[in-house]
This record gives sequence, structure tokens and C-alpha cells, in this order.
Amino acid sequence: MKVALISSTFLPAHEGVSISLFERLKKLSESGHSVLCFVSSYEEIAHIYPNWSDYIGNIFPQVEVVALPSKEWMGIEQERNPQRQSLSIINEALVDFNPEIIQVEEPERLWTTLYTLPGLSYAKEQKIPYIGCYRTNFIDYIQDYAPAWLVGIGKLTATLLTKWIYNQFHSTLVGSQFIEQKLVSLGIKNVDYVKVIGPLVAHPPENLKNPDFFAEFYGLPEVDKTVKVLFLGRLSPDKNWEFSCKYLRDLKAKSIARKFTILVAGRGELEAAIRSSDFAHKLPTVMLGEVPHEQIPRLLTNVDLHVTSSLKETFGRTVQESLYAGTPVVAPDCEWTRNLVQPDFNGVLYKAEDGTDFIDKLAALIESSGDRQQLSQNALSSQYPMNDPTNKWLEYLQEKVDLSKAPGL
Repeated sequence: MKVALISSTFLPAHEGVSISLFERLKKLSESGHSVLCFVSSYEEIAHIYPNWSDYIGNIFPQVEVVALPSKEWMGIEQERNPQRQSLSIINEALVDFNPEIIQVEEPERLWTTLYTLPGLSYAKEQKIPYIGCYRTNFIDYIQDYAPAWLVGIGKLTATLLTKWIYNQFHSTLVGSQFIEQKLVSLGIKNVDYVKVIGPLVAHPPENLKNPDFFAEFYGLPEVDKTVKVLFLGRLSPDKNWEFSCKYLRDLKAKSIARKFTILVAGRGELEAAIRSSDFAHKLPTVMLGEVPHEQIPRLLTNVDLHVTSSLKETFGRTVQESLYAGTPVVAPDCEWTRNLVQPDFNGVLYKAEDGTDFIDKLAALIESSGDRQQLSQNALSSQYPMNDPTNKWLEYLQEKVDLSKAPGL
């Protein structure tokens, strides 16, 4: 196949869309396909990502990544989106490459700076499949970034725009069944659910265990002697950090005999606010910064709990990675967590937005090594041989290409 991919985000930014895209490019290359991938340039923020150039050009055999002139998105410097002038670069490169299929990641995000759907005209002219990949609940994020008076009209506008955008595609690809149902209810008529989202199961957790992990990797030997409570992901409002910052400090008042450490791994616009929060001053807290995706399995295997307060995930990659590693999850009881966490089996769910329930359950798990061990064993025992999600995605694209070339179509 000759595959064209268009995305706003990519490595070195370590978030779900970027990491999945990197894994997909690698799989396409290993399978002998040719790929042209357009992403936002990170050169403009080289002071944040000095290794930005490692992820452009021919990063794998038969895979070329083209960095598009970018601008900050939503007023956040490290969040990049292509500038409108990128359209001519995309159009000319598509003509030269002559793809058999085009997939666009988060097209509604791209639309906010391009004001069109990149590659749509080319796909129509050449009669090739044009796939939209729905990855992020941007509609629900509006309340985290917009003034209160604008939330209602903002959500209505975003809903109408999302419906219109995805109905322009031949198909809308989603990796979660509850998201499939949500998009169908919005009036999107071309939704395909396939298990194409999720981490690779590459390392047996027992091979990654290291009792001196934090001493060796971070120079923090004192952390290895404590119960390690990890928050992993973007440090941004949509991850519900307001809730975490408000209630984590209440752990101080709990009678917890065991020593513990709060670990925060990630990058985002709330980093300074988290560093200066009450819990970071009252509790033993370590800011690890952004962790490269290839190091995540080792990190997760060597912590005791993974905690999240996020309410708006579409898949929850970090939670899935935790469960693969046998690390129990503490999360709010909501639609996306019920998709992954079996309450009191491989994790604990607290009442969403209930700070008292959150702290009570987190404190109990920190105190009880027996409960943590049982949750961990359950998580590992419930794992089963899984198809590589990138393979499932590759099969999906091949089916679409084959169908488009079938006689009479």
C-alpha cells in the first residue's frame, strides 16, 4: 500500500496520538508499505524539544515524515497545529506521492487552523478511501478551556462542526465501543469500530521489575523505599488536575503508616501550578517531567499505583498500559474507565468528582500492600494474547484499499 497520514501532533511530544502514530509508521515500514506522513513542526519550540529533528524525514525505510509550518494551538506553546500555508505543501506532496488511501488524525483539530479538511479534494479526485480517525473528546474539553458563559454555545457549535466534518469522510475510525455509540448518537453515519487503539504488549512485566529503579534511573533511592503513587499524562486542564490538586492534600490528614511518594510524570501548561499546589508542598512529591514512551512500561512496572482523575478519555492508553504491567489503577467511575477497569478486581473506582471517596480509597490502598498485590495479580492473570493494535489497523486500511479497487466500485 501507499498510505498518506495527516496529523497535528507527533513525537517528540509524548501523548497518545503521537505514540500510536509512531508505532503505526514503524509497522507500515516493517510490512513493506510506503508512507507519507504530515505532522506539525516542533522546530519552533526547539527550546522545549531539542530533539525535534529526530522525528522528521525518512525515520524508517519507505516512511517519510514531513514537518509542516506550525503555530501554537489553543494558546498553548507546546501544542502545535499546522498553519494554513501548509495546505500547498500537503497538496503538492500528495500529487507526487500518489497514495492509495489517506487517513487524518483528529481532523476537527486540524480544521481549526486549516479551515478545511486536508487531502479531501485529492481523495475525491482520485477516488481513494479517505478515513477520519476520532481520538479525542474535544467537545467535552470546551468547559476546561472556555469561559463559563461560552461553554453552552461552544459545545453546540463544536457538536455541529464535528458531525459535519466526520460525515465528509468515507469512514470514521474509532477504537472504543462507547465512542462508537456516542458518535452514532451525534448523527455521524460512517462509524467503524475496530480495536486499533492501545499499547503494544512487548515486555513481560516480571522482566522489568527493579527494586532500585528510582535510584538507578532518577537518582532517588529514597523513593524506592516508599509506596509509589503515579500520575501519568499531560499536565493540562482536560485531565481534571483541578480536582487532583484540590483533594490530594487531604491525604496529609489520613492515618497512613506507610511512607509514600506522589510521582507526577508529564508535561503541560499546568506544570507550574502543580509544583506550587498545596499537595506538592504538604506531601512527598516528585515531578519526573515528560517520560519518553519507550520508558513507560518500565516506569509503570516499578510503581505501586497509577492514579487518574480524568473524566473524558476516549480510550485511556496509560490506564491500559498500567493494567498490562500489573499496576492497579485508581480512577473515577465514569464511562471510559468502566471500559477498562473492573472495580475491585484490577483497580478501584471512586465516585466521580467526590473528593472524600477519592481520598478514602486512595489512602486505603496506600496502606494495604495485600490489597495492592491482589489487584496486581488479578490484572496480570486477566491478560490474554492480544492482536497488536497496529496490525488490526493495518488490516483495516488494506481492506479499505482492496474494496476501493474491487471491480465495479
